[in-house]
Amino acid sequence: MDVPGWSGRDLEVISGLRRLGDAAKPDAATRERIKDGILERLAEQERQRPSRRRRILAEVLAAAVALVVALGGIGLLLSRNALPGDPLYGVKRAGESAELGLAFGDSAKAQKHLEFAANRLDELKALAGADAGADAGAYRAAFTDFQYEAKLGTAVLTQLATQGSGQQLDQLRTWSRDQRGKLDAVESAVPSAALPQFTSSAELLDRIEARAQTLLARLDCFRITTGQLDDLGAVPESGSCAPPTDALIGQQPPVPAPTAPSSEAPPARQTTTSTPSPVSSPQLPTPPLPHSPTVSAPSAVEPPVLAPTSPRLPSTTTTQPPLISLPPLLPGLPGVGIG
Repeated sequence: MDVPGWSGRDLEVISGLRRLGDAAKPDAATRERIKDGILERLAEQERQRPSRRRRILAEVLAAAVALVVALGGIGLLLSRNALPGDPLYGVKRAGESAELGLAFGDSAKAQKHLEFAANRLDELKALAGADAGADAGAYRAAFTDFQYEAKLGTAVLTQLATQGSGQQLDQLRTWSRDQRGKLDAVESAVPSAALPQFTSSAELLDRIEARAQTLLARLDCFRITTGQLDDLGAVPESGSCAPPTDALIGQQPPVPAPTAPSSEAPPARQTTTSTPSPVSSPQLPTPPLPHSPTVSAPSAVEPPVLAPTSPRLPSTTTTQPPLISLPPLLPGLPGVGIG
């Protein structure tokens, strides 16, 4: 066929390409295999992705945690003024336990215990000022918690004070006086069923003040405490402040008693200096002694004989002339004698 703008060669190439495309067309089995492969890959990608149900569950849990945290923070704020018997009072006590866990050191923990004990008396004051009469159980619970916290804080501070400068005792004495004023203010509103707890709390404050005062007075003593502990910590010593005699003897070295002066002359001081060996003076040769057959040799070594005081006379010996005499080999040298 004739197509304007196309040559015969172009038309033959186009016709060959059409026939080639019809020959490369996959059959039904091949198309089905390709389809299965594509569907399998899509299914694998879907399995690797988190399911929608799982995503929804994770989002719900995250929202729940955020809600709990928010409600916990709001609950702590709302529970600051909670009183014994209120629904949020447990949240308030849980917050105090968390504060105690975040305090570092024995002194800081003891101060927290005293702070919590003061909070119990503030709650009693609030209960006494409420319009409706509070239950006696709430008063008993507040008094019991007050005594528990006060004993814990006092026990730690008294031990630390006796081991240091004692400044904690002044703080403890001031704290006990302040809390006694709070306790006296609520005495008229305490129910009769809670009066025993009120009395024991007042006695506890008196004991704390007396303990702090006694330990403070014995800080300069030899013995401050007995070394024993009770519910208020260190127990003060009741003896004298002066150190015992046996302690002084055990601490100071014995002083030697002074000796009476003697009229006798002191013994001569012995010196250990070594005596130099005597220098032997040159002695003149002595003539040999004549042999006596009647004198026997001594059986022991005789002591050395001291040198005479008068000089000895030189002994005269006669020199025998040599048998053979040779003249000197070189001038100026002596001759040589043999014999």
